Amino acid sequence: MWRWIPLLASVAAAQEGMAPVPAGEFQMGRSKLTRDDKTTMRPVVLLDDRPVHKVSVSAFLMDRTEVTQAEYAKFAAATRRRVPYHWQGGNVPAGQEQFPAYNVDWDDASAFCAWAGKRLPTEAEWERAARGGKEGLSYPWGDTIDAKKARYGTEAGPGPVAQFPPNDFGLYDMAGGVSEWIADWFEKDYYKASPAQDPKGPAAGAYRVIRGGAWSDSAPRCTVFFRNWVRPNHRTPNLGFRCAK
Repeated sequence: MWRWIPLLASVAAAQEGMAPVPAGEFQMGRSKLTRDDKTTMRPVVLLDDRPVHKVSVSAFLMDRTEVTQAEYAKFAAATRRRVPYHWQGGNVPAGQEQFPAYNVDWDDASAFCAWAGKRLPTEAEWERAARGGKEGLSYPWGDTIDAKKARYGTEAGPGPVAQFPPNDFGLYDMAGGVSEWIADWFEKDYYKASPAQDPKGPAAGAYRVIRGGAWSDSAPRCTVFFRNWVRPNHRTPNLGFRCAK
């Protein structure tokens, strides 16, 4: 059982669009064995979500939704940052204003967060937030994927944010929607030596972590513990971001 921290809640009230994630410990990583774990069929690289380890995270704020294309348009206009390549004539496609900002790379996402007075979340913060205070579950709501609670496994592309119920921290689309850029560099064995207090990931790397799964992903990739990684200059329709503070 977790409790709201009054001071943090008041800060959140003043920070429109953000939800407080209280300080606390949680078990980070995949706690369940799969059939592949009992064979030699599971590639070693897909064991990077283990071992489960205790992590303590300080209180922080998290955007309730993924950054929308309408919000990204304000940033691009103010900073003259390049716009996503699917914007014809440099404008948000009609009807996509409340879709997640996608076709943005890690630098684009990080620059938006800085412009907004925020930052990208660490991998530990993201998983703490996605779990919503629940331990040992595969998804923010339980152990079974539910098409009424997430956009996943479709060829229809992205859809508007916040169309499904939020988790217990008031955060939307922590499973499915679009995958989300994370501050951390990726290293497959990082969990074996990860600090217990506010880990920030390896000092360097070739890939950045992305989390949460996307509209195009199968159910196992939408779990709260699944780790994925891409090069920082990756720009695709199934990858966006949200900010922390």
